[in-house]
Amino acid sequence: MKFLFLLIPLVTLIIYKRYINIFCKGLRISDKIYNPNKYKVSVIVAAHNEEENIHRLLTALVNQTYSQDLYEVIIANDDSIDDTAEIVEKFAAKWHNVILLNVTGRNLVKSPKKNALQQAIELSRGEIILTTDADCLVTTKWIESIVACFSDNVDMVVGFSKTDTKWHSSSLVEKFEFFDFAVMYGVVAGAISKGKYFSCIGQNLAYKKEMFIKVGGFKRIKHLLSGDDVNLMQLFRKEGAKVVFSFSKSSFAQTKSVQSWLQLLNQRSRWASNLKFQLKLNPEFFAYLNSVIILVISILIAFAVDWRAALFLLFLKTFFEYKYVVTVFNTFDIDKRIMSFFPIWLLIQPIFGLLTAIAGQVNLFKWKGRKQN
Repeated sequence: MKFLFLLIPLVTLIIYKRYINIFCKGLRISDKIYNPNKYKVSVIVAAHNEEENIHRLLTALVNQTYSQDLYEVIIANDDSIDDTAEIVEKFAAKWHNVILLNVTGRNLVKSPKKNALQQAIELSRGEIILTTDADCLVTTKWIESIVACFSDNVDMVVGFSKTDTKWHSSSLVEKFEFFDFAVMYGVVAGAISKGKYFSCIGQNLAYKKEMFIKVGGFKRIKHLLSGDDVNLMQLFRKEGAKVVFSFSKSSFAQTKSVQSWLQLLNQRSRWASNLKFQLKLNPEFFAYLNSVIILVISILIAFAVDWRAALFLLFLKTFFEYKYVVTVFNTFDIDKRIMSFFPIWLLIQPIFGLLTAIAGQVNLFKWKGRKQN
């Protein structure tokens, strides 16, 4: 029995190391793709009570280097009760390519965001659908940089996003979120670069409208509260779509930091809720995520069996992760001084990760006042 309790963490550690190697190799590729072809683009943003954020985002979107004749901005106002619609209307009066869409049927659907995006995409005229969130901020070269990654055989482009954390004046939860978010994106980017389409985040995501229509839009996943990004990617993958990651700095997006541990737990639990659906959508991604969970739990149990062996396994895990995080920081040009937070992240992340995984599987989260049934 003792042998079994030590064998499980050892086997899962070997699997974990294999995937870390894959991610690191993918990150080191980090090709800067540039295709001079121009496409018509529809930037689509679902907005529900975003009066504090939408002006900032729209300012960035109407000042893009991409020709205004080649892109439109559709703000899907999802039954906001604040001044979101009024702010968008002011932009639309000045900029011919800004469109306000007042979404209908919010109370009749399980996933309001997918409903808003679906209606906006049906209205759109672009060949490329480019999405971000209302509380995000993009560079003036964002559209140009993302579109440059498309070609005839590329169907989806995933971009990098980070939190707007001001490191030296930020709280512990903000620092943890920034660090952990970068680590997560390393998995996203590294996997995609090696042809493994594991995950993506809707804060910076683009895809061909033609492929979106081919997979049936959100029809097959409309009953899920979350997953307008990762689950859509899996539908694309099943149709043989090609996905690439944009490593160009000018394509990076920025999102607002959370303000509390409860807020972060709720967000990550919502993201983790998609884990259970990956068994059907992407079995390998499901296996990888579960191997990470099993590794953490089995090492903790191993300390009760043989603390020396468990400590050695923990040391190996820490060493592998350190080398991986360094690669992530190098790839995305993150200030190396932030690596000093690694020991704190290492202490918090396993427990926090387990909590979010559990909470996500039993749907202990809310999103815009909604809960997943």
